[in-house]
Amino acid sequence: MAERTTIARPYAEAVFRLASETSSLQRWSDVLDFYAIAVTDENLAYALGDPRITGDQMDDLLSSLMENISGQEQELIKMLRENGKLQILPEIAALYNEFRANAEGTIDASVISAFELDDAQVDKLAQMLKKELNRDVNIEATVDPSIIGGVIIRAGDTVIDGSVASSLQDLTSYLTR
Repeated sequence: MAERTTIARPYAEAVFRLASETSSLQRWSDVLDFYAIAVTDENLAYALGDPRITGDQMDDLLSSLMENISGQEQELIKMLRENGKLQILPEIAALYNEFRANAEGTIDASVISAFELDDAQVDKLAQMLKKELNRDVNIEATVDPSIIGGVIIRAGDTVIDGSVASSLQDLTSYLTR
């Protein structure tokens, strides 16, 4: 996985520079996210692996997937196809979105709770994380009853495990030493 990320980094950096220069950060994020999902589709992967399909036909197929694709966006997809790098589009998209979030001073956070959180609780968590991380926080909340209670928060490299399940596991380890 690290190798794919290493390979993807120069592409993501180049696209980020271009997007910054052309004030099109959101558009490039949308394009990369779209193609990152598209290339993981089994049917598309099968079609792209078909030796009977020429490079130009593949480029046409890939361009036709998204409406209003620009020339620069088409050139990126074509370059990745020609270099055999379409499969790293998910890593390129992820790195690009990290660069964008850093530039915009935001971070995405995943919050896992045992029960569904209401808007007030999500807002309170976002404010707490904003103070801690010095960035605006976009929270995606999910429910996992197996954590029993509390929350698990993942924001970039930061992980805060305040789940009851984790606390019980720590207590069990302490008592069985």
